[in-house]
Amino acid sequence: MAKPGLGTSMQQSLGQHMQLLPRMLQAIEVLQLSSQDLEAWVAEAVGENEALSLETQLEPRFSSDGGAFGGPRGTRQDSDRHAAFLESQPAKAASLAELLEEHLAVLDLSAAALAWLRLLLESLDGNGWLALSDEQLLEEARTRGLAGGAEELAQAFQTLRGLEPRGLGARGPIEAMLAQVDDEDPDRPALVSLLRVHLAELARNKLPAVARSLGVDLPELERLIERVRTLQPRPVAQLCGETSPVIEPDLIVERAGARFDVSLAGHSTPVVSIDPAVEALAKDKQSSVQVRRYLREKLERARSVVEALEMRRQTLGRIGARVFEHQRAFLEQGPGHLAPLRMKDLADELGIHVSTVSRAVAGKYAQTPWGILPLRHFFQAASGGEEHARVDVRELVREVFAGENSAEPLSDDEVVLRLRARGFELARRTVAKYRQELEIPSSYRRRRFA
Repeated sequence: MAKPGLGTSMQQSLGQHMQLLPRMLQAIEVLQLSSQDLEAWVAEAVGENEALSLETQLEPRFSSDGGAFGGPRGTRQDSDRHAAFLESQPAKAASLAELLEEHLAVLDLSAAALAWLRLLLESLDGNGWLALSDEQLLEEARTRGLAGGAEELAQAFQTLRGLEPRGLGARGPIEAMLAQVDDEDPDRPALVSLLRVHLAELARNKLPAVARSLGVDLPELERLIERVRTLQPRPVAQLCGETSPVIEPDLIVERAGARFDVSLAGHSTPVVSIDPAVEALAKDKQSSVQVRRYLREKLERARSVVEALEMRRQTLGRIGARVFEHQRAFLEQGPGHLAPLRMKDLADELGIHVSTVSRAVAGKYAQTPWGILPLRHFFQAASGGEEHARVDVRELVREVFAGENSAEPLSDDEVVLRLRARGFELARRTVAKYRQELEIPSSYRRRRFA
């Protein structure tokens, strides 16, 4: 027979675990966020919870043995809980139609013609292309009550395609690229043929066959291909000035005398705290019961946010410090000197679960004396003997491919043989895997024709 009260005790214990679960899940979610996603997450959390205050950044620093040391680089100041922070958030990006609106101001068009042109502008997708057919556009025009029909639509198309950047309103990337080549351009027939007929052959590097089809020699074909590379398949990229996103490090590794110090980058560790005024108001018995209950709920959520961020800060700092303790040879001598390191081994050293390490390093970057690299880059499995294990084999693979004759590029099997001659025993599939990770095309695509 069960002891009296045992069922109640178990229910209470289960209830406590279930109560902790949302906080645990939130901490896990925050740990695996990239810096960019974390900033958005914190912005949303502060924006919807008056119990949270955002503070100026503290940057905890960690020595190479994994212990925290020293003080913050910056000073800790109270923020004006929401105003300054929320006002600093970037405004919502303007739509393509809004970006193009300034072009319309200089056009000498009637109100009716502008209405037709705006119909086209508002129908452009994120690439600057038109996905709607003429019939669908005419139907939309009738819905809007625009006067006219096919003739007015054709005139609007002509106006749109005269706007900069060239290629707006095209129905796909090839049409957009050809719109950037004048009709009088002597290269236009060949470029049309390349883009409309020979793209598949170009992708397979069958340059001699393409050259024969066009009736040109290989140098002339290379010149035409270079012209194709100057054409923009997504016109909106020129308008919006799109560039590759800048990678910002989460950890900064710096030499400090005979050692290396690891610190958390400021943008990767936003500091939030509980607003003391809200906390005091929640305890003030002169406040109504409803107000106190509402604020207590806000405070509970705020504490879970603070705890999740602190756990992220401590976990990422400890992992980063221990990683670079193992990778000291890399820090001192550079690529080619990575030590073998498994996530499981690091997790055992720190007394945490391997999944915690995996989540912590996902999408994170470290600024080292040898550049900004993904944290995952520093986890290397052993390859070959103990001496060979300390070499980043991928760098050796890159080196072998870089030294090949472009007229006769190396196959993966040939790379295996060259590495074997240098004392490294790798399987062909391993070489192929590293080649793909290094974004090196296959041999027939790397071939350069004389």
